[in-house]
Amino acid sequence: MDFEELRRFNSISEDSMKYMLSTIKKNKLKKVLEIGCLLGYSALRFSTVAESVKTIEISKINAEESRKNFKKFGVENIKLVNGDAIEVLRNLNAKFDFIFIDAMKEQYKEYLVSALKLIDKGFIYADNTISHKEHMEDFFYYLKNSKLNWEELGLGRGLVEIII
Repeated sequence: MDFEELRRFNSISEDSMKYMLSTIKKNKLKKVLEIGCLLGYSALRFSTVAESVKTIEISKINAEESRKNFKKFGVENIKLVNGDAIEVLRNLNAKFDFIFIDAMKEQYKEYLVSALKLIDKGFIYADNTISHKEHMEDFFYYLKNSKLNWEELGLGRGLVEIII
């Protein structure tokens, strides 16, 4: 299975992925955190341009499939944490310069609040912000009432970019 075969099972659009990969390359970002791994497609793509990728997946089945995919492609710069992202983020003691949110849409605000503590300078992206907007009311309320530099890019099914 190549990356494109794996992408069939993932919800991220190619235009969103290309945009984020170019952001990582252009800004020479090194440490990526992904919230929501599914089968590992995004983590694999990020691993081609970043020094290290940490990804969080709540499903044991998806986490195991992701690990198999990482091994199949011989990728060694991805660390997968199997657990509830809210809990994992609370206990994470690391800094990142790129964070990608693509997990439980109802929890995007909580992910964002936690992510902001893990990044000093860099970029945060949230996927599916148009297609699942009705599940993200508190996320958008938080953004609109914050002083964050953010924009809905209109890529794919919706991609919010936050520049820190």
